[in-house]
Amino acid sequence: MHEEEINLLEYWNVLWKRKIIIIVLCSISVLLSMISGLLAAKYYKAETVFISTGSEAGGLGAALSSLPLAGALGGGSGLQTAADKIMLILKSRTIAEAVIRKFDLLKVFNDKQWDAVKGSWKNPDKPPLMGDAVNQLNLGVAKFNKSKEGAITISVEWKDPQLAADLANYYVYALTDFLKDKSMNITIQVIDKAVPAERKSRPKIRQSMMLAGVASLFIGVFIAFILEYISKQRQA
Repeated sequence: MHEEEINLLEYWNVLWKRKIIIIVLCSISVLLSMISGLLAAKYYKAETVFISTGSEAGGLGAALSSLPLAGALGGGSGLQTAADKIMLILKSRTIAEAVIRKFDLLKVFNDKQWDAVKGSWKNPDKPPLMGDAVNQLNLGVAKFNKSKEGAITISVEWKDPQLAADLANYYVYALTDFLKDKSMNITIQVIDKAVPAERKSRPKIRQSMMLAGVASLFIGVFIAFILEYISKQRQA
């Protein structure tokens, strides 16, 4: 016990000796985190929730097979319920392209490349690609989740809260239009319609500052012991 108390006291002395380094490092990290959060673009999340009812059989499997990327997204064999199959439709390129064209998202996603005065791309030889817009929409902007009860949530996060809500709601329309076009006997019932968010979803400045403070504290402690070790080696 006595030796442990001595070791703890030595550790404390090292930290106290290097306290300026630790304090400065933590302060700078927290300050930079706060500044970066304040300067970063603000994003807002909108969500719509719906359930599906009706026949799960019939021609839905055939309709799914006609979707681009259907095999890669769902694998086919793992789909059991209508909700599972609707999740596959929502993640398809067919729905994504419909949403992109409806809101002209090529210009929204690539606003720095669009010349609003001339009404054309700044570099006509290399215009943005639809495939890149689909990936950005499906992987970074829109997310789809299915609960155990079968309710499906469409979450859209974007810098414009109104556009985020419009995108989330249009996904339901595009899905319904696809089911009608394929003559599927499935009805979509919206539980919660997406509305523009009043508060941003990110960046979460307070959380980032706390993480930066904790991480820099550990780094500062590590540096303090390294410097103490180097100092003792030089004195030896």
